[in-house]
Amino acid sequence: MKNFASLQSKIDQLFDRVNEYLDRLTVRERIMVIVAGIVIVVASIGSALWYMHLAAETQNKRLIDLKETMVWMQTNVVSMKPADDLALSTTDKIQRVAQQQGLSVATQQQGEKAFQLIAQHENYAVLANFLTQIAQMGVSIDQMDMQKQDNQIKLTASVH
Repeated sequence: MKNFASLQSKIDQLFDRVNEYLDRLTVRERIMVIVAGIVIVVASIGSALWYMHLAAETQNKRLIDLKETMVWMQTNVVSMKPADDLALSTTDKIQRVAQQQGLSVATQQQGEKAFQLIAQHENYAVLANFLTQIAQMGVSIDQMDMQKQDNQIKLTASVH
């Protein structure tokens, strides 16, 4: 409270000095000083708002560029293969593609190199895209079955 009273008294002294200065001026000069002060305050506030607007616009462009990069990466993830892609096992390839598609895939080994995979999704296109991508990674599909259960499509496939 003491600090507030001190601040208030300093502001009052400042206003008194400004009033004394304005009282010494002619009416015309007083109007010019007041108008110039108002113009300076408005220009300062406008300039600050303009630079904040430019900064926000720059960040918005950066965000849009990052989103476009993410979309591009998501659509081209199949063609962007790591150097050790050939070293991945069949289950690793299936899990990588499933993760990219947002699918949960269960795999069971059936023999030395054969696997059975089971995936469910409500959209046929997602499952078809999943199958296409694992085929592009070199996984051979021996047998495939799709059945509709409730609102989900269940994919069962034998691969190697």
